[in-house]
Amino acid sequence: MGAKTHIVSQFTQHEGRLVTDSGAMVALGREAESFAPYELLLGGLSYCLFSTFESIAEKMQLAYAGMDMNITGIKRDDKIATLETCSIKVSAKGAPDQDKFTKAFEISTRYCSVFQTISKVAKMDWEIAFE
Repeated sequence: MGAKTHIVSQFTQHEGRLVTDSGAMVALGREAESFAPYELLLGGLSYCLFSTFESIAEKMQLAYAGMDMNITGIKRDDKIATLETCSIKVSAKGAPDQDKFTKAFEISTRYCSVFQTISKVAKMDWEIAFE
């Protein structure tokens, strides 16, 4: 059996929050300082992809100072509006070996479970710009 993940969702009439077992909270809603459903989905994608990348970069002994990910999802115009496309624009910082960084990121897309899950319904693409 795989790893267990658990959250508690608490809702009032127009807003809510997620609470983890460790006590971390995320505000839900459409107001400032809260997250809507697809913002959470894309945020989850970015963190899963980064965590996977971090593990691969360590194994490859890849030097880099950091990265930003700008992720855009576009939904279908269907009754059930699943994602049609998902574009990831990576800004790599302090990465002297650009080929190695690109290879590590490409491998990350293959091993990131959230990327793979979303790719079942959406066309995924990514690009890297180096600073």
